[in-house]
Amino acid sequence: MSKKGIVKDLARQRIRWLFNLAAEETRKGRYERARRYTELIMKIAEKGNIKIPRLIKRSICLNCGVVLIPGITLSIRLKGEGRGSHITAKCMLCGWIKRYYIKVKRI
Repeated sequence: MSKKGIVKDLARQRIRWLFNLAAEETRKGRYERARRYTELIMKIAEKGNIKIPRLIKRSICLNCGVVLIPGITLSIRLKGEGRGSHITAKCMLCGWIKRYYIKVKRI
């Protein structure tokens, strides 16, 4: 494995580890520490020149930086039917809203 490959692999491992720590701190109500961990995730991804995995990226509030956990810091709603269906995710701390559209296959 090349040096760049080792660095990227190490960066992915650190991102997963920091995300788990941030989620743990969010559950305990320590939002400032969780924000710091998410800042470190962003910096590591930038320095390592890698993309943050979709599952992790969607689980972080882009406005306040806290890990989004349903029922604690996240409110989820399904809206619309048919072509305009989407999931609305709302951060319960800062009010940030993100919509994820659902692709509907026609039969």
